[in-house]
Amino acid sequence: MAIDFSALVERANAALEAPEQHSIIGARDGQSPRFDVYHAPFSVCSHKVRAVLVEKQIPFTSHDIRMNLVAHDAPCPDNYKPGYVRLRLQAAAGGALVHGFTGQSSVASEGLDPCVVPTLADREKEQVVVDSAKICTYLDQETDGTPLIPADLADAIAAQIALIDEAPHVGILYGASPSGDQRPERVAAGLSGVHDRKIKHLQALIAAHSDAPDLIAAYTAKIAKEKSAKSFIQEADTMVDAHARMKDHVIALDNQLKTHDGPWAMGEAYTMADIMWSVSLFRLKWIGLGRLWEDGDSAPRVNAYTARAFSRPAFQKSVINWPKSTPPSKHIEDTAPYAQALHETWRAIAARKAS
Repeated sequence: MAIDFSALVERANAALEAPEQHSIIGARDGQSPRFDVYHAPFSVCSHKVRAVLVEKQIPFTSHDIRMNLVAHDAPCPDNYKPGYVRLRLQAAAGGALVHGFTGQSSVASEGLDPCVVPTLADREKEQVVVDSAKICTYLDQETDGTPLIPADLADAIAAQIALIDEAPHVGILYGASPSGDQRPERVAAGLSGVHDRKIKHLQALIAAHSDAPDLIAAYTAKIAKEKSAKSFIQEADTMVDAHARMKDHVIALDNQLKTHDGPWAMGEAYTMADIMWSVSLFRLKWIGLGRLWEDGDSAPRVNAYTARAFSRPAFQKSVINWPKSTPPSKHIEDTAPYAQALHETWRAIAARKAS
């Protein structure tokens, strides 16, 4: 049976009940954008996609997914709802669903998680794309403007993206370092017990949709992942390894920057590699691991690189200052030029709550 693509997208959209979760970004003359983008403000993979959209000034329909991870009494996450899950499953194409957890979030290494963000729906080609690296590459290839993946650098950029995908960002967000938890206190406290809360929601959804084999398969795979993730963060050895991998991650960029005299990862041109590295480094800075390049001389080129990368206007707009994207962190100083607008946003939110 042929799939009604528009109906599939609209069912996913209907699951996001609050009007403010939907907005059109960058469209001109009342045109409907080609792309629907499902993303969450704080998601590191969503950061990558938004950074590409804003850098290339690509119009899109924004769908703000409320993942509800921190509040212990929060309703079912939007990314677990049947309409959204079925949209993502269109990209599975018979591939393996996620079944375990390594601290990473790449579909290439982990399998398809049917219950996460980001997701791209291309209304023109009636295609669903998942995995942030694939979405970013797809957007670059399908739109006009200066390419972020120039043909002569495509292989080298792909190698950098693969390297960044191997970084265990999810693992170090959910779990504390055995040598001392540097995560922002409110986030660390809110994520306590998060895997059990996820599993509870998923079990309820399985019970509610017992006649839907596609959803049962998706939710069962997600439960297997969350059980594995819970074990991952509870094991001191895996968390020590995850943090060691992050140190290697930063050194890898420093070594790449040694190969030329240009300001960016590949040299003179700002490319997709820089978007991916900028997102990765900002998350590390926010979580308390900026010391990996700021202390001593272990990664001096990265130290200078971050100042350039975080100051880029498109990166500030799409990541640092995107609404609700960056919860407060003591590791981002008021004196940092790239964080000034961010702290103004925090103060404005606090003032509204107090009034």
